[in-house]
Amino acid sequence: MALGVVLGYLAEGVGDLVGDNEQLRDVFARMGGASGLINSYLASILGLLGMIAGAYGIQAMLRARNEETSGRVEPVLGTAVGRLRWVGSHLVFSLLGPAVTLAAGGVAMGLTHGLNVHDVGGELPRLLGGAMVQLPAVWVLSAITVLLFGLLPRYATVAWAALAVSLLIGLVGPALRLDQWVLDISPFTHLPRIPGADVTATPLVWLVAVAAVVGVAGLAGFRRRDVPVG
Repeated sequence: MALGVVLGYLAEGVGDLVGDNEQLRDVFARMGGASGLINSYLASILGLLGMIAGAYGIQAMLRARNEETSGRVEPVLGTAVGRLRWVGSHLVFSLLGPAVTLAAGGVAMGLTHGLNVHDVGGELPRLLGGAMVQLPAVWVLSAITVLLFGLLPRYATVAWAALAVSLLIGLVGPALRLDQWVLDISPFTHLPRIPGADVTATPLVWLVAVAAVVGVAGLAGFRRRDVPVG
């Protein structure tokens, strides 16, 4: 929320910050994919909030691995608590925690920017929507963490590499004019760049479907693999 307030407040004056630097204006335009410098800035910042939410999702899911390696899981699973119920308790935080994070950031940005331009009723819903549209890509990162935890638990922390690659592509990919297939590696590339761009449901549905398939595969792997004792 604090980050949303600060970055939302800066939105109105982003033109002054960029000044006459056409190269920087072009970077913002290609990163945000929106018409208008302010919309490009807002879309870029919302993408950054999506990355932060992705970090939350990964960390929340890796908590399960920490519980396992510390030896606290086996006694719990020795009771009436089943494997899927236990790992599901961590998955809830990995999926819903980022949603709360994005909503908080989107509301803060919408209120701050809306007050600056005297249009809270218009800016709040569109910036909240721009924040929440990041969620399917965040869920893909959470699902990758589940997959690694379920099938390759020793390498569960490699999930951070997925976030690092997405962040790198998001920050420097457009500026370096990387090939589209490289940009498409990041799930965030497939999101509509709002505010300012048209919203289509197809990429969002596909990202949710990919997250569901990958996540289910990870849960199936955890259900079958050994859990260390002690």
